[in-house]
Amino acid sequence: MKAKAKHNNSANKTKQQNVSSSNKKNNISLFIVAGCIAVITFIVFSPSLKCGFTNFDDNHFIVENPLIVSHSIPIKKIFTTVVTENDYYPITILSFAVNYKLGKLDPYGFHLLNVLLHVLNTLLVFWFIFILTKRNLLMAAFVALFFGIHPMHVESVTWVTERKDVLFLFFFLIALITYMRFRVSRKMSWYIITSILFILSCLSKGTAVVLPGILIIIDYLLTDKLNRKMFIEKIPFFLISAGFIILTYLLHKTGTLRFDVDDRTVAQKIIFATYDLLWYIFKLIIPSNLSAFYAAPRLNEIPIVFYISPLILLGFLAIIYLYFRKNKFVIFGLLFYFFSIVLMLQFVPSGGSLFIMADRYNYLPSIGLLFILAYIINISWQKKNGVKYLITGVTVIFFFVFSYETYARTKIWQNSGTLWTDIIDKYPDNCYMAYQKRGEYYYEEKRDDENALMDDNKSLEWNPNNAEVFNNRGMVYQRKGQNELALADYNKALGINPRNYLALLNRGNVYLKNGNNELALNDYNQALNIKRDYFMTYNNIATVYLNEGKLDLAIDNFSKAITLNPLYFKAYDDRGSVYGNKGQYDLAIADFNKAIELDPTYIHTFKNRGLLYSIQKQYPLAIQDFSSVLSLDDTDADTHFSRGKTYSLINEDEKAIDDFNSLALSNPNNPDVFNARGKSYYKLKKYDLAKADFSKAIQLNASISDYWLNISMAENATGNKEGAKSDVIRAQQLGAKIDAAYLNELGLK
Repeated sequence: MKAKAKHNNSANKTKQQNVSSSNKKNNISLFIVAGCIAVITFIVFSPSLKCGFTNFDDNHFIVENPLIVSHSIPIKKIFTTVVTENDYYPITILSFAVNYKLGKLDPYGFHLLNVLLHVLNTLLVFWFIFILTKRNLLMAAFVALFFGIHPMHVESVTWVTERKDVLFLFFFLIALITYMRFRVSRKMSWYIITSILFILSCLSKGTAVVLPGILIIIDYLLTDKLNRKMFIEKIPFFLISAGFIILTYLLHKTGTLRFDVDDRTVAQKIIFATYDLLWYIFKLIIPSNLSAFYAAPRLNEIPIVFYISPLILLGFLAIIYLYFRKNKFVIFGLLFYFFSIVLMLQFVPSGGSLFIMADRYNYLPSIGLLFILAYIINISWQKKNGVKYLITGVTVIFFFVFSYETYARTKIWQNSGTLWTDIIDKYPDNCYMAYQKRGEYYYEEKRDDENALMDDNKSLEWNPNNAEVFNNRGMVYQRKGQNELALADYNKALGINPRNYLALLNRGNVYLKNGNNELALNDYNQALNIKRDYFMTYNNIATVYLNEGKLDLAIDNFSKAITLNPLYFKAYDDRGSVYGNKGQYDLAIADFNKAIELDPTYIHTFKNRGLLYSIQKQYPLAIQDFSSVLSLDDTDADTHFSRGKTYSLINEDEKAIDDFNSLALSNPNNPDVFNARGKSYYKLKKYDLAKADFSKAIQLNASISDYWLNISMAENATGNKEGAKSDVIRAQQLGAKIDAAYLNELGLK
């Protein structure tokens, strides 16, 4: 008996060792598969790291957002402030602020975090499906891989502003995983963790409110029958969802959205919603002609496919009911998809009548449809016929096609020009927003006024009632010096939308340039009443006060502009100039230093600081700044003159003459240049050259007493006493005060 027991123990021990060894091998396989998927996903999205910001909201949400571009991270303000478009997602804003803190406005850091979050989401999808299917590696790998590389996800990942998507899903997926942990262990700690993750997800993007519905369909898949207790334990989650839905409703109701107009009837909303639903399914399988913007058709030109889409959907649902209503995997995938997409079907439009769908709306829902495809592949692999090889071959082809398409599509987001041109090329009709935004890109980033004007005109052809485009075109006209045309466009913009604060601001700029400070200030104040947190308005008000000599008020408003946008270098430069005028040199230098730190290519600041260093007799520093200007623009005549005079002050007259020589060639009619060069020649005892330059200065302008006095000294130095006397007399006649010793030297009293 003992021998038998010993034999059984040995057998059990061997069996346990075999199981342990098998588990280790399975775990290694699991990590290898997950690691490969993560690496592939990162490689496919790697071109994103070379992309910049775009004017598709990145400028408003990030670059000009004082919550982000701040000296410190204003955590309290981030959680108590509603951002642009009256949405509330403080966790996303906080992540942007951290990005800025670490790398300022270098787009690389923003894109890198987006890509890394997407890679993490891909791994979380893998783990979620692996647990959900009770360790089915094939299904988990398929769903995660195609989620990671799908071309429709480029918008969510490569568009910096859509950090909202990748961040909310990060918390969302972990919440699903911790909830499944709670289902098994029934430990309240897992329930609380799930609740916290849900709140964090909602604070990243409001789309997360669908989580309670997803939790219920997880229960549906993993249990034989739903019971009352399962619904009761979801009540706290539904209450959290309700709170965020109410908050969003109130923000949108009380706020002023850019696109809040919807003239569609209920029937049209249903038609559009069913079309969108089918479109998202189709594009998930055949992601061709993807675009960052899909313009909605005009309500009087709705294509026939929209009207038949409800019938197609009904037929699709009938097939599901007849053949798959008892298949939990298929029903789970469809319900996951529907619960995730339902808020994105534009029953309550976030884009008004401007667009009807967006690739980013399919980021979370795609998991449901990929789950169904994974289930089909898994079933085919269990059969011993050739179907599994056919499906495997098709899957491999799709993998390479999707990977290539995603890799290529990320490059579309390189800049605003490539983005909007791609949209125009694919959907040239009725896409006035694309022309508008590309026009803004040409104007702001390329300084290409002609192409900007063409795009603005094209946009207005499609939509002649767009106040924003009239404002944009007005700015183009203004920069071209066509102020009357600019003023007319600003007036048209304000006629369409009297609350267009940018048009008020720009019209005020025209008034300011025309010298009408009162009208300018009136427009600026109106703009301020509409939007109190726009830095440029305060900057322009400060300019009015500066023109009127109200230096303290000017400083106060420049300071407000800087508070709202600490990256606006010109406000530092302007405020520094005012401090300089007031004799507060230390404050002026500090502002100039900050302006140069923010933009080391802005010539005006180097000029201002150089002149201030000259006043303070810090001549080497002044020369350094003037040299910085000339390294950026060697044709700057004023700076050549300033540097030449400064060289002369420290007795480096040979270098001074080099600067004056450049000016003499480019400005042959400027007497001050020849007079200054003559002084340097005189100091170097090159009296004949000095006399020639002083003579040239007098030839150009004989009414300056200093010129006559200088040539007198040169004549005297060369022994021409009589000529020197004559020149001194002429200088006296023009009002020069001449040293008595010099007069005595010449024999004059």
